[in-house]
Amino acid sequence: MQAASESEDGAFDSYRAALRAFVARRVDDAAEVEDLVQEACARLVASARERTVDEPQAYLFRIAANLIADRHRRALPVVPLGPEIHPPVRPSQEDRRCVADLQAALEAALEELSPRCREVFVMRRFDERGTGEIARELGISPRMVQKHLNHAVAHLYDRLAHLMERGA
Repeated sequence: MQAASESEDGAFDSYRAALRAFVARRVDDAAEVEDLVQEACARLVASARERTVDEPQAYLFRIAANLIADRHRRALPVVPLGPEIHPPVRPSQEDRRCVADLQAALEAALEELSPRCREVFVMRRFDERGTGEIARELGISPRMVQKHLNHAVAHLYDRLAHLMERGA
């Protein structure tokens, strides 16, 4: 039984060398090549434990090709569809009412904050400005900016939580 295992290991090593060359022709990064080879081999071993693999070398190369394809798909940039390609769908009357209710509740909750706290929150969340930039502009420390943000978020969560539960 050990002789059979040794011959399988030798065949597996030759598969691995051929697989490495196959992947290296398609992927430039040497570390990525090793990762893909290792992943393909691990998947072959896992499959062989569950069922009989008639052509292990062909199956190994198919696994590697699929992993390479997945890698390339993940590397492609996602291009959002513009309105000319995918026109926006108008929300239903109920959706518009929910949005209006949420907007009104948000505005009311923001009005309950101190002017400085509200200003910091709006600058950070709506104007997308950094903590350091806000601190410099308002003449306060970055730590104070964080305290205002924490207070605002906690207050808004308290005031709007019931709306989030209703929408879920």
